[in-house]
Amino acid sequence: MEINLRNVFFSHRKKLIKVVMKSFIFLLCTTVFGFTSNNILSQNVKITVDANKTLSVDEVFELIMNQTDYTFIYQVDMFKNYPKVSLKKGIVKANDLLASSFNKGKFSFTLQNDNVIIINQVSETLQEKKISGTVKDKNGIPLPGITVYVSNKLPTNESANTDFIIYGTSTDFDGSFSLKAEVDYYVVAYGLGYKHYSELITLEKNVYNIVLEESVTELQAVEIVSTGYQTLSKERATGAFKSVSKEQIEHPASNIAQRLVGTTAGMAATIDADGNTSFTIRGIGSLSASTEPLVVVDGFPVQDAFNNINPNNIESITVLKDAAAASIWGARSANGVIVITTKSGKRGEAFKADISTFTRIGSKLDLDYVRPHASSFETVEFEKLAYGKWAPISSNDGTLERVASGTWSQAMAYMNEHALGRITLEERDAQLAILQTLDNKKQIENLILANPLTSQINLNISGSTQRMTNAASILYESNKGDFQGNESTKYLVNYRTNANVSKWLDFDMSLMLQYQENKLNGFLLEDIQQWSPYDMILNTDGTQVSFPNGYYQPTLDLLVPQEIFPYDFYYNPVRELNSRDFTSETLNGRIQAGLTAKIMPGLSVSSRLQYENFNTFNRYLYGEDSFVVRSSINNSATWDRTPTGAVVLNLPKGSQLDQNRSKLRGYVWRNLLDFNKTMNKHAVNFIAGTELRSSVTETFINPTTYGYNDETLAVGQFPNGPGGTGNKAITSWLTGNVTFPYANSFTYFTDRFFSAFGNLAYTYNHKYTISGSYRTDASNLIAADPASRYSPFWSVGGSWQLGRESFLSNADWLDRLIARVTYGFNGNEDRSTSPYPLISLSPIPDPNTNSTTATISSFGNPTLRWEKSGTLNLGLDFSVFRGKLFGSIDVYNKKGKDLLADISIPLVNGVSTQKLNNVEMYNKGIEIDLGTSIPLSKAVKWRGNVTFAYNENKITNLFRSQHTAANLIENGVELSYSEGYNANTLWSYKYAGFVDGVPRYEGPDGELISLASTSVDIEARRWLEESGVSVAPYNLGLIQAFDINNFTMSFIFTSKFGHVFRRSSFNYPFQNGFKTLPNARLNEVINGSSSEIVTLPVDDNDASYKVWNYGSLDYLIESANHVRLQEVSLSYNLGSNVLKTLNIQSFKLFAQANDLLVITNNKYKEDPEYLLGTRNPTARFTFGFQLGL
Repeated sequence: MEINLRNVFFSHRKKLIKVVMKSFIFLLCTTVFGFTSNNILSQNVKITVDANKTLSVDEVFELIMNQTDYTFIYQVDMFKNYPKVSLKKGIVKANDLLASSFNKGKFSFTLQNDNVIIINQVSETLQEKKISGTVKDKNGIPLPGITVYVSNKLPTNESANTDFIIYGTSTDFDGSFSLKAEVDYYVVAYGLGYKHYSELITLEKNVYNIVLEESVTELQAVEIVSTGYQTLSKERATGAFKSVSKEQIEHPASNIAQRLVGTTAGMAATIDADGNTSFTIRGIGSLSASTEPLVVVDGFPVQDAFNNINPNNIESITVLKDAAAASIWGARSANGVIVITTKSGKRGEAFKADISTFTRIGSKLDLDYVRPHASSFETVEFEKLAYGKWAPISSNDGTLERVASGTWSQAMAYMNEHALGRITLEERDAQLAILQTLDNKKQIENLILANPLTSQINLNISGSTQRMTNAASILYESNKGDFQGNESTKYLVNYRTNANVSKWLDFDMSLMLQYQENKLNGFLLEDIQQWSPYDMILNTDGTQVSFPNGYYQPTLDLLVPQEIFPYDFYYNPVRELNSRDFTSETLNGRIQAGLTAKIMPGLSVSSRLQYENFNTFNRYLYGEDSFVVRSSINNSATWDRTPTGAVVLNLPKGSQLDQNRSKLRGYVWRNLLDFNKTMNKHAVNFIAGTELRSSVTETFINPTTYGYNDETLAVGQFPNGPGGTGNKAITSWLTGNVTFPYANSFTYFTDRFFSAFGNLAYTYNHKYTISGSYRTDASNLIAADPASRYSPFWSVGGSWQLGRESFLSNADWLDRLIARVTYGFNGNEDRSTSPYPLISLSPIPDPNTNSTTATISSFGNPTLRWEKSGTLNLGLDFSVFRGKLFGSIDVYNKKGKDLLADISIPLVNGVSTQKLNNVEMYNKGIEIDLGTSIPLSKAVKWRGNVTFAYNENKITNLFRSQHTAANLIENGVELSYSEGYNANTLWSYKYAGFVDGVPRYEGPDGELISLASTSVDIEARRWLEESGVSVAPYNLGLIQAFDINNFTMSFIFTSKFGHVFRRSSFNYPFQNGFKTLPNARLNEVINGSSSEIVTLPVDDNDASYKVWNYGSLDYLIESANHVRLQEVSLSYNLGSNVLKTLNIQSFKLFAQANDLLVITNNKYKEDPEYLLGTRNPTARFTFGFQLGL
């Protein structure tokens, strides 16, 4: 009998592995089997031959049966005339012994479960045959990439045993397969996430149509991860990956980033009041460059990713955290990578449509929190107390020269009028008493604020032919903001196609088009914070009240004959809302296209291109009735300040228009070689390629267009020119010489990058994997010397499938156990500096000299190079008790070097600091991710996920000749970094109470220094208080869900611990010629002890009061620990029987609530992430449905 070794290989097609099943499991088949017809027994079985001898076949069987538990059954006399076998003394493999015994003739072998081998002699014509068929899921959807093989033993468990495999292949894109077979053997099919299927091969049957069932255990154990360049099974990945669950991706959201909060250990989220989310992965990786992760969509990094992705069109999201996972992205991966794959059509899938819609409504802003003013009564009392005290910066003598001295509050104006003798004390007090009874809170809520409202409608459609798949989505969304007049409308269209041009060539393309229009007529929070609590918007009869705004109103009313000016001087918020039209339009487009050529099974080359074009156009139209137009024309006029003098206008009447636009266009061109092959126990994945990337950003700023008519498009002219010097000078009655902007302004930025990269992974026996990657990047921004522009980024890693080792084979409770270790370097880019000195030119000539001016914006960094981050990661993935508990544990040490920061240099260079690559910093920590899926009963299932992360940060090398208190506390974050400390360290002055009537803090050597003085030149770290860190080292996420019949209820908690924040303090206002608005902390200083907090000045003439550095004292430090109820949701799915009756695929009703609760750890109940006086998220409620057709 001739022994033939047959190897059947199948290719690992990149585009075929992205197949979405109902469970959203990506199928990745990387198994190719080598086989021989003599693999009857286990390869580990060996036979001892005690002497040289010659035996018959019957005697060979007896020898094997005496030394093993195998039994042979065959027809008597089958081997009567068969040649004898010559054996030599020693140990021989049982399979080799049988192979030498059956070297003549052909036989079939059937291995039963009880190790009984049935031997039959077969004719030449029946020995081999060809079988074919298809593999589909229970819904009839074809499954590509499924392993199909012929085995001479019936599989007894859910794993492939290569010892008994005869022939093997994998299903094509349409789920079809064809392979050789032998009668009375078994055809077996399996894929990741599915149960094994086996069927006896008979002589009569040639077509096997196989239906695979999902495996609950494997669904927990199997994860498919994407690096953006390739997709692979997490069991073969050595890096730290996190795949976001299908359930979390499907939650209703306006922005995909909202769905990632609390899902990934080590990825901390910061959310603003509008719901915009930013992330950091494993701490901050840079001190001056961006610290946010790179976002990749369908294989390409994209601009403004979270805002121009349809959140309903997401197939999968993978977070890459360590060097092995992310280093393939080189110089932009030090902060981690978020890889997003959008939905695509399925091979063999008929037309499919999904419709979803929701409406979300939120509460109005809490004015007591976002505008924490003292009450009207308290405000007037404080203004009475403060008037004329503590050396006011300015006063008003009631002359025309002081008419524009700022916005005086009504109370201050009454007191000033009394001081000027224009009103009596009784009149003053009567007016102040009226102000104390007023409260504009209700009017602001009704006339200025709004309930935020979001409505979204989304349509997803998909379909396919035999050689082409198509998927498209259309989204419409409208938003109304927290302030009346602020609203937006967004349209987002996506299209994706994949086509088999030929057997060896595939084409793929995706398109994105987004249009958004924003109306920005509403007020800002800063606007309403400047209004005194007694500044009413409407009178009791509904008429508009004249608001103080920029003028000293009593003098304006008394000395300015307003009737001779073209417009009145009064301001009212409602009037302003109705007289302006601010819009911002964005039109963004992206196209990705590529060709993939299959050179041979397992080897392909591809060329892909991405082009992006983002355009923004801002238009701010101030109507003729707006205060901006009226005041600018009135104020710039020439008038001799006599009651009968003529007013000469220097600006044309009519509306005023400001416009600016920006444009970004960029491309990425990538060429890739992809090799993916499995050969018996050996699996190899290799990619290599090059990438070119270029982007250009331009901005265009137009000067104000005066005298504009939006209906006729007419434009006014400067009546007397734009101003200047000499005979061109224009004199305003209010402000002296004036000059009007008349020139356009332009900016232009270009970035160019070149990259070469490669990645190799090798797996042996499905248990041992080693990987390595290498990438080099070059940029036009890095290094003057071309030889220094290229920087290598690399990684190595390994994983060990401990759960598949024989010493754990009896651990029935263990489903999966994988140990991982990786080390490598990622990079980061900082565009804020250059190897050369940078000069910034003024966009317009100097109006006095008519010459171009310039400033030095950077002195240059001649040794500029990439920032680097080296990461050592140790990880463990596990699943136990048949998927009831699963998760991962990672420990990492991430060391950054060549980081950019301001470093002390000799003053002889002209500056004392310069941004250089001289900083080293580490982040190290641990991440724990635990999940569970437990049926509590037939009707109830519990799904849960807990993430925990700890991160320790320290700057280990940063040279500063001296750290002043001003730099550590007051002069910005970049100057506060200090060697030997956490990059997020908060420093504080140690309050020492009032001494000799002056509030003081402890300085060097215990010296008590006035709060008005912060210019202490002695090394500040010696005497300032290290108050803690402002970024939480401990992060906890909790996601819990309960499936109860057709209902699903879930909630998300996020927690941050171990950090501090500086709470808001009393604002210590003083008379500065404007307003004196005390905040809600007034009672704290009125009733507080001066030994514990800073109270009001003892001396009414204390001129230092207005420069007290009260905001950086140690007693303001509070614990920032908090727990936030991020989301609660409830959904209902129609049952299958009802769906069949209605002839629809699915229907789900859902309700969701966000930002319902935050539990803080400070007695002031101040949210550490949204300080008192800033916008905090309000409760939002969402209702909607999803319909699948």
